[in-house]
Amino acid sequence: MPRWFQAVSESSEDELVFRPEGHPLPPARGRLVLELAEDGSFSATAPGPVDAPVPTALAGWEVAAQEPERLVLRRGTQV
Repeated sequence: MPRWFQAVSESSEDELVFRPEGHPLPPARGRLVLELAEDGSFSATAPGPVDAPVPTALAGWEVAAQEPERLVLRRGTQV
C-alpha cells in the first residue's frame, strides 16, 4: 500500500497536502499518514496523545488533486 505523509508546511485549514513516502520533508513530531489500497479504500493515522500513531477518520474531506508527487484533500462543502 502506498503511504502518503502530510506536508504540514504546505497544508492549510481547508486543504491537506500529502507527499509520497520517501519525499524529503522537514522534521516533524508526527504526521498524518494515509495508506491507499488498490481497491480505493484507505486508512489514516495521526499522532496520538504520546506521539504514537493512532487510527483516525477523515470524514468530510475529498480529493482535490492527485499527482505522482502530491495529493491534496480539500474540506468538503456541507449542503
